[in-house]
Amino acid sequence: MKHILLSIILLACFLPLVAQMTTPRVYVQKLVLENGKTPSITWVKDKSAKEYTLIAWINTRPDEVISTETNPINTIAVKQVGDAVKFPITVIASVQLGNFKSQWKAGEVIHLEITHKKSGQKFCWRQPIPEGSALIKELEKPIKIPPFKKAKKKC
Repeated sequence: MKHILLSIILLACFLPLVAQMTTPRVYVQKLVLENGKTPSITWVKDKSAKEYTLIAWINTRPDEVISTETNPINTIAVKQVGDAVKFPITVIASVQLGNFKSQWKAGEVIHLEITHKKSGQKFCWRQPIPEGSALIKELEKPIKIPPFKKAKKKC
């Protein structure tokens, strides 16, 4: 009897957690400066670059925003990858789609906005979510991010 009661209590505790989980899928995007060079960022393990703020939402749910200011690095980040030996040092934006409150669907569009904190300049872009569940990797087509020499139009 005790085992059944304990099982019911555990199930009641963990069921809400399982019910809110969405399918994990990561989007990574290479970031470069206007001149094509790698941005200089502060690299601290387990933290997003302090020079930039990145926010993201899915077009069908604009109120479900994730941000480097409020979410951990495994959810959303601007970070440096590579060791300069096996893989060149690269700055990327990384978003874990599975950490949005609602389940993502192929065909939806991720909206991203990056802000260079010192200059206040912003840049926005969109990424369609393709079919499947594999990594969405955009390293061949980098996004140019601020600071820009001339201010770009607002997002």
